[in-house]
Formats: sequence, C-alpha cells, structure tokens
Amino acid sequence: MQYVFAVLILLYVGVVASLRCRRAHGFYKKYSIESRGDFARLTADQAQMILKDLAELEFNEFILISMDKTYGVPTISSVLVGTGELKNLETASKRTADTGVLLLEFALNKPSSKRSTDAVARMNYLHSRYQRAGKILDSDMLYTLSLFALETIRWIERYEWRLMTDLERCASGTFWKAVGDDMQISYEALPSYKTGWRDGLHWLEEIEEWSLGYEAEKTVPADVNNRLAQAHIANLFYDLPPRHRVIPEKVVAVLVGERLRKAMQLLEPSPTYHWIVKAIFSGRKYLLRYFALPRYEFSRKNYISKSPDMRSGKYNLKDYLSYPWYVEPSTAVRWQPKTLIYWALGCKIPGDDGDKYHPDGYTISEVGPKFERGRGLAEMELDRQRMSVQGGCPFP
Repeated sequence: MQYVFAVLILLYVGVVASLRCRRAHGFYKKYSIESRGDFARLTADQAQMILKDLAELEFNEFILISMDKTYGVPTISSVLVGTGELKNLETASKRTADTGVLLLEFALNKPSSKRSTDAVARMNYLHSRYQRAGKILDSDMLYTLSLFALETIRWIERYEWRLMTDLERCASGTFWKAVGDDMQISYEALPSYKTGWRDGLHWLEEIEEWSLGYEAEKTVPADVNNRLAQAHIANLFYDLPPRHRVIPEKVVAVLVGERLRKAMQLLEPSPTYHWIVKAIFSGRKYLLRYFALPRYEFSRKNYISKSPDMRSGKYNLKDYLSYPWYVEPSTAVRWQPKTLIYWALGCKIPGDDGDKYHPDGYTISEVGPKFERGRGLAEMELDRQRMSVQGGCPFP
C-alpha cells in the first residue's frame, strides 16, 4: 500500500510539473516565436496579453506587488511627500488606490484600447504640473519606468516557482517601452537611443544596466524617504495596531534589501528574520511548483471590473489594502474572510460611511486628488490623440 501511495504521489507531482510548464511554452507557439530574431515582431498588444496572463493566471501574488524602490530616491520622495497626500492614513490610502487604479487600467487592458490610453493620458495630466514646475526630473521618470519593467521580474526570480522566459522578459520590455513612449519619457541616457533597439529584450537589458547605476548613485539615506516608507508601511498594515507592526516592519526591511532599507532608514532586522523569510518563500515556491495545479481561465484573478456598471458607467476595484476605495459593497465582498477580519478589527469595509470611499466606482477622468476630480479632460483628449504606438510594435 505504501508503494502504491508513493507512486501516486510521484505521478501527481509529474502531472503538476508538466501542466505548470505548459503556459510558458504555449506563449512561443501562440505568437509564432521560434528564435530571438522573432522577438522584434512582438507588438505592444501582444506583449500586454502575455503580461496579463502572467498577472492573472501565473504569478498573481507578485506580478503587481513589489516594494516601491523609488522611496529610496530623495528627489522622488520629496515630490510624493510634497503633495500633502500623506498627512493622514486615509488620504495616503486614497493616493495609493488612485495610483493602483491607473497602473491596473493600462497594464491589464490592451495598449490599443481606450481604457489604456485614457489611463496613460490621466497619469500624464496628473504629472504635468509637477513637470512644468521642474519638480519631476526626466531621469527620475526613466528610473521609475525601469522599475515597472524590472522589479516584477526580480521579485519573480527571488520568490516565485519558476523564472520568466526570455519571451516573457521581452514582453515586459516591449510593453513598458511603449508605455514610456506614450508618457514621452526620454531614453537619451540609454546607449542605443540614436541607433534604436533590436527588440524589447535589448531595451530591457540596456535600461537595467542604466537603472542599476542610477540606483547606486541616487538611493541614499534621507528623512523624507523614511516619512514615505512609514506612510506606506502604515497603509500596508492598517489592520494592525501600531504596537503590533514591529514584526511586519522587520519583514519589510528584509524584503526591500540592504540598500533600500538604509535609504529608508529602517532598522536592520536580525539574521533570524532573514532566515524565516527565506524559509517561508522557499517553501511556498516548491509547494507551488510540485503540488499546486495551475490556474485556469475560470479561476483567473480579477483586479478591476472588466466592464463598466450598466447604470453608473463606472469601474470598480476588486480588492483593497486599507480603506475600501472604489470597491463595490456586494454581498460576496462583504462576507469574504478578509473583509470579516477587517470588520472584527474595527477597520473600514466596503459599504461603510456611505459614499465616502466611492463604492460606486471610478471613471478614469476622476482619478486623482480631490481638486483634480473631473479636470484635465481636454488635455487628456489631446494627449490620447498624440499617442502613436496604439498597440503596435514600439521598435521600428
């Protein structure tokens, strides 16, 4: 009987391992990619579809979650703190929700879609007054773009059950290069700026080399970094009383790495924390690789609503960190385990305080600080017309 059980376990592990590798191999077949030379044909729309599948089916825990390394660059931290949106947890959580909404809108919708171009145009509009005032540096914009393209890959390499393939890395480079074009970010700092890049992987390799050098020079300790980090940690662990945030803060200090930890002036965690974090993520990695069946279409993770509400014409977020901004207070949401835990801890849950947290959802033109609500429509429309790639290949 023991032998039969062992054989069944081995067969199950083999089936799981085989099924889990199918999606990565399937991308090559789906987009007719046979060699590196074919990477240049990948369009921004195709790249987005690959990344969307990774986010919703393959690596849904980490594909859109990574600590913001911009918090270690004082010139960027100063702009974020200077907005005044970190004055309390509620406004800080609103800013996080708004940023998340725009990122999700253009990351999870095809670049050729109106939802995507509207989201990029809205992001451009919200940045524009800071750029005109010289508060946002071109180099800081390029560094932030590099993190969007690279940090997900790095987190997957450290903590997920498999590495990303060259095609998936190329998709990240292709997609974020197209986004950078639409945001009018300058690539003059990259070696192939004048001659052009062969494909998304080539662009990704160059921006990574530049980004690492910029990070080494600009990521330095500063009080403003610490203020931003503490606001972010408070937002992440809103459901815990301050005295109970010591352990989570030390875990964060492990995850962000030594350079960023020092720049954000977080306390050095003991070696025990490093060992525990490594053990937990290593265990998760092997359980997923050998024992967890892959997600299929019916279990695709949704971050935002696929279509607007028939009555209001607005979209909803499907999850939240602290305050339930833009989350519809449906029965399923209010009775899910996470919501019940928040309720038991005395935290706000979807449907609390009437319309305060916009439970009816959002329209892209409303996203942003309260004083920008509904403003910038003409600027957004002009910007959307300017965008040239519109889902095509961003490499000539």
